[in-house]
Amino acid sequence: MKKISFYVTGNVQNVMFRQTFIRGAQQRKLAGGASNDAADTNRVHCSLVGDAAVIDEMIGKLQAGKPINSWQARVESLHVYDHFIELFEHQVTTDNVSRFNWSPNVEFYL
Repeated sequence: MKKISFYVTGNVQNVMFRQTFIRGAQQRKLAGGASNDAADTNRVHCSLVGDAAVIDEMIGKLQAGKPINSWQARVESLHVYDHFIELFEHQVTTDNVSRFNWSPNVEFYL
């Protein structure tokens, strides 16, 4: 069981990044959370919990620099924190993602 928190920079706000990230975690049977950075519109804080190999695979997809959805969400860099941000501290989690009124016009590639 691995627990990791990190932040990503790139085209990650106002492009359905948080929902795409959380749906990708759900597909992989991971628990996750994501929060926009209020001070930096190019940064999102993320956490994942679950199988280490599965988390490493998902992080590798994020770091590939390719769009992760049809809105062109894309990670330019990923920085791992030396501490864990609890899932309940995030705006969007694998537990609450379906409660948000997301745009239905997005395809997920993650």
